[in-house]
Amino acid sequence: MLVRPRPPFDFRRTLRFNLGPPAQSSGRKFEPLLDHFEDGEYRRVVELGDEPVLYGVREEAGALRARILAGPSSQAAQAAVQELVSRQFSASLDLNSFYRHVAGDPVLSRLTRHFRGLRIPQSPNVFATVVSAILDQQVNLAFAFKVKKALVETYGDHLSYQGRSYSAFPSPASLAILTAKELRKIQISGPKARYIISLARDVLDGRLDLERLRAEEPEAAYARLLEQKGIGPWTAFFVGLLALAHLDALPSADVGLQSAIHSFYGLRRRPSPKRVERLAQNWAGWRSFATFYLWMTYWETPEWRQDFIRELAVGHVAWRHP
Repeated sequence: MLVRPRPPFDFRRTLRFNLGPPAQSSGRKFEPLLDHFEDGEYRRVVELGDEPVLYGVREEAGALRARILAGPSSQAAQAAVQELVSRQFSASLDLNSFYRHVAGDPVLSRLTRHFRGLRIPQSPNVFATVVSAILDQQVNLAFAFKVKKALVETYGDHLSYQGRSYSAFPSPASLAILTAKELRKIQISGPKARYIISLARDVLDGRLDLERLRAEEPEAAYARLLEQKGIGPWTAFFVGLLALAHLDALPSADVGLQSAIHSFYGLRRRPSPKRVERLAQNWAGWRSFATFYLWMTYWETPEWRQDFIRELAVGHVAWRHP
């Protein structure tokens, strides 16, 4: 199964976000949870219908070769994986349009050269993205990762391939039957546990079709997400950016985005959400990618970030901030 992403495309850079949070200042790195890169191949377990499937993707002469490694491998399953991989890596997207759009921005014009070919990897599972975003709310990376790891290991399906075990994110069916007390045992707070169980039941009962949101207009999908308890503006924007392929999502209240803008645009203090929105007017149409490229600077080393700030200063970057 071959997928041909529209150039420019950088497979390794795009995978960096998938493979785990950035290393912490202490030097701690996070082990793979759902996404793996082994033997030159990206691997992940997804549910096709009601059955888990482990698929792999490797780069091959500028294209992506996808294959099913474990689980059902019917013609229909192969076609589903090929479509999933094409969507996951935004194969049809013309990144050059984004690069031209921000060419006059002193920071993003440099970041687009550094991250050339980087796509926003789209989650193969909208439900997993929503639950993960709920778990990420108002906690640090280390704790959020610990809780997600416990959730996946306790309630997710597992597949083995060549002596290695791979986990799938828990399905709505596996979480809908739980109680908040059970989720509290793996350190999920009471309110978050209730939000997750309610979400799982709504998806299972058909009251909420998260996968169908991919086909909705961004404004409609955003509004539908906000109707769900536990989902606020940050979570809805996060899901739009990482699972629904929204090109113009802007999580203006995100601390990471605010801090990157503060560091790179030479502001005296971290900008408020309103100031982020004013500044981002210059990125309109591509605010998701502008956000993502600024986020991805955290995956670089502290030394790289300092060098980048010095480069901006040496270049006498001056920009009138709205």
